[in-house]
Amino acid sequence: MTLSDRIFERLFARVFVYNILWEDSEVDDAHLELSEDSTLLGISGAGCRIAGHVSQHPRRIDAVDINPHHLALAALKAASAQRVRAYDEFYALLGRGAHPEHASLIRWITGALPPWIQSHWQRRSHQFARGFYRQGLTARMFMVLRRLTGIDAAWLRERCAESVPEREAAIDRTVAPMLRRPLVAAWLRSPVNLLALGINFAQRDRLARAHGEGLAEHFITHLKRVAATDLARNWFAWTAIAGEYNHDDPAAVPPYLRRERHARSYGSPTRLRFHHRNIFDVLADAGPWTWSHYTLCDAPDWMTPAQQRRLFAEVLRTSRDGGVLAYRSVEPVSLVQRLGLDKRLRPLTEASADATRRDRSRQYESINYYRICH
Repeated sequence: MTLSDRIFERLFARVFVYNILWEDSEVDDAHLELSEDSTLLGISGAGCRIAGHVSQHPRRIDAVDINPHHLALAALKAASAQRVRAYDEFYALLGRGAHPEHASLIRWITGALPPWIQSHWQRRSHQFARGFYRQGLTARMFMVLRRLTGIDAAWLRERCAESVPEREAAIDRTVAPMLRRPLVAAWLRSPVNLLALGINFAQRDRLARAHGEGLAEHFITHLKRVAATDLARNWFAWTAIAGEYNHDDPAAVPPYLRRERHARSYGSPTRLRFHHRNIFDVLADAGPWTWSHYTLCDAPDWMTPAQQRRLFAEVLRTSRDGGVLAYRSVEPVSLVQRLGLDKRLRPLTEASADATRRDRSRQYESINYYRICH
């Protein structure tokens, strides 16, 4: 790993970047094959997927992240799903991001969580006073872009009623000219903005190799890919462009926030553990047959080939036969095949292709699922 990426990782581990998980947890629900006997190790990010797993009642979830803000948020979302009986209370806090009694409610939700998570939210429960989804580096970056381009919830609602070519024309007319301005393009390339996007330097270079374009052009292309989805139900588009979810459609939010999922999550017997550590350290402390499932976000994209090989070796050492591993990449190539591990991590080709096609975030060239074979 280069010095610049080491510095990036240290900064990323300290700053509150994301308030939502920028990965489509609904496609994971369809392909991870979780059951009540499952045990899962997952990089938490902002916790939407971890909270969603609670409704599937796996035996145990170990959530790990180097960023305490993201891990504490994952704990709050998952514990709320298990403990808050009234759906309206739950949705006000985590769907709308604002609750009139946020301090006392969060104190009660986190009461059984590790002391450091309780302390974290005692200091930060005020973020839910008016609008949690305005908080975090990524949200602030999108706020700047909205002001620069003039797009907002009304603009997005207009696009929802249009055909895909009409949406693309609107992007070319309103967003693209601003992003192509030299000062704005330079801002998009800046280390601070890379941090807000969660793209380290190695991943930035992979994007450039894969698409042959700068970040401004990549951003425009990405917006057009998002425009080809069901915009009314694309919660990534709504949080980026409107700064909130589309509350008019019950299906326009991450699965864990939906009423029927909350009904299954409340009182879930799943045991939750939260590890503010490097995933390599958590893996090293585990014995064989510890987990059946692994969700690695796009962490392998951040790693050197030696680290990637070490990661998958530890997954195989600690895994149960027949489980599923998932990770995302900004490249379309198979990392597992490149490392020569495809006999023990057998690609679930149809599931991977379906998830990549259906993914609402449109951030990744491949969403990859593998069957663990011993």
